[in-house]
Amino acid sequence: MTRALIIGALAALLGAPALADSIQIGPTRVQMVGSERTTTLTIRNSNDTPANIQVRAMDWSQADGTDQYAPSSVLLASPPQVSLAPGESQVIRLVIENLPAANRERAFRLVIDQVPGDQSPTGAGVRTAVRALVPVFVTTAITDRPRLQWTAARSGTTVTLTASNDGAAHERLVGAALSAGGQPVGGPIEGYVLAGEKRVWTVQGVPDATQSLTIAGEGEFGEVRADVPLAP
Repeated sequence: MTRALIIGALAALLGAPALADSIQIGPTRVQMVGSERTTTLTIRNSNDTPANIQVRAMDWSQADGTDQYAPSSVLLASPPQVSLAPGESQVIRLVIENLPAANRERAFRLVIDQVPGDQSPTGAGVRTAVRALVPVFVTTAITDRPRLQWTAARSGTTVTLTASNDGAAHERLVGAALSAGGQPVGGPIEGYVLAGEKRVWTVQGVPDATQSLTIAGEGEFGEVRADVPLAP
C-alpha cells in the first residue's frame, strides 16, 4: 500500500495505532440518509511533529467508467485548513447545501492532504505528502440498494469488463474473483460503482476459447455473483 493510501485504510480514529508521517481519520466513510444534511468527521495528528491539513470537497462521478472529481458547490467542509500539534484532533463539519431532489444517492469525496514540511523529522531529505480520499454519500433511504448489470467485450486476450449500476445506492466490490471454466483469470475486481454510473476494468490474459467470465465476491450488501458472456 502506498503512503498516499495509508490513512484511507485506517478503520477507526482512536483505536488505530499512530503511524509515522500519517494522520488518522474517523469515520473513514461518511453517509447521510434521508433529510440529513450535516455531520462531522475528526482528524487526528499521530505524528510527533506538527501537521498542516487541507480538506477539499469534491463531486464524485464515473462518467467514463473511472473515478472523476470536480470541486463541489454542494458539499462544504469547515474548516478547510487546520494546523495540528502532535496528538491534537480537529472536528471537521460537513454540510450539504442546495442539493437537487433526486431518486438516487449522490456521491462526494473529501480530499484530505497533509501538506509536507521542507524537512523530514530527522532532517534527512524531503517529506512526502499524505493523502486520503474519504467517500461521502447522501442516500435517499436506508433501504436503497445497488443493481449491477455486467457486460464484457474482448479484444484478443484482453477483456473490458463493465459494471453499470442502475440502482439507487452505490456498490463496493471487495476482492471479487474472476474465473473462466473454473480457472482463475486476471486479478481481483475491486472498487466502488456509484448509483447511476458505471465502472470499467481491463482484464488481461483471458484465453481465446473463453466464452464467459464468472464474477464472485463480496459487495456492500452481501455476495456479488454473475456469469458474463464475452462479446467479440
